[in-house]
Amino acid sequence: MPIRYAYVNGRVVPAERAVLSVFDRGLVLGDGLFETLRAVDGRPEFFDLHFKRLAKSARRLRLRLPLSAGALQALITRLCRRSRLDDAVVRITLTRGRYLGGLAIDPKIPPSLIVTVSPVGGLHPELYARGVKVVVSTINKAAASGLDSTIKSTNYLANIFAKAQADAKGAYEAILLGPRGEIAELSTSSFFCVAGGRVVTPPIDIGILPGITRQVLLRIMRREKIPFREGAVFPKDVKRMSEAFLSSSVRGPVPITRIDGAKVGDGKVGPVFRKLAALYAKERSA
Repeated sequence: MPIRYAYVNGRVVPAERAVLSVFDRGLVLGDGLFETLRAVDGRPEFFDLHFKRLAKSARRLRLRLPLSAGALQALITRLCRRSRLDDAVVRITLTRGRYLGGLAIDPKIPPSLIVTVSPVGGLHPELYARGVKVVVSTINKAAASGLDSTIKSTNYLANIFAKAQADAKGAYEAILLGPRGEIAELSTSSFFCVAGGRVVTPPIDIGILPGITRQVLLRIMRREKIPFREGAVFPKDVKRMSEAFLSSSVRGPVPITRIDGAKVGDGKVGPVFRKLAALYAKERSA
């Protein structure tokens, strides 16, 4: 995805001139975190939720956020307009800054903040009309959680290799399992299914990222009185699922029609997904 401009530690520069020290702890130690969101017409979607998660994760990692919520939001709008992007993927990366050897945390070292915007790609209509197939990864969610599974850490190797397993099998995404073999989340998204007339999604306390789109969908279901629960669901339960779908900040909800080769329900996009997708679209534009 071509990136025209980048914000790096206080300056907006052309992408080809965007540089970071080779001694940055984000590079040397993977000591950092990131957020990915979507911006339409320069407006970052669900920004309050994203900033809240970013700030909470930064506190957990003892990282200082160089910009306030308002300043960061204005920066995203500026980058989108300067890049002439009406629909953009925004990546915010925060690291502990310069590496001086060893693992000690020195609060006097300024953090590094990088913000980029790039075109949204790959969201073909058939993705939503026909659904996708996913596979169960051999990589356990525990391997991906690191220090705290609620933090979107730059340590992403487990997710990368889970996605590689999916790619090798011609699947769209990979499911990572929790400590008891339950479905936790996918390599880049949250998991939902419909079973017994109720939407089910794994609970945060099994060690999953509190996805922003997941939060929005739960809010919609509460408001619209759509039956749902947060609870354990296992790969063996696929035969009981009438529908399944994933969710992410860039893609929104996407239907899943096959898991490990088995049809979900009748293998077609279902009515619960269609209803939630329509409500989510309204929420985005609100």
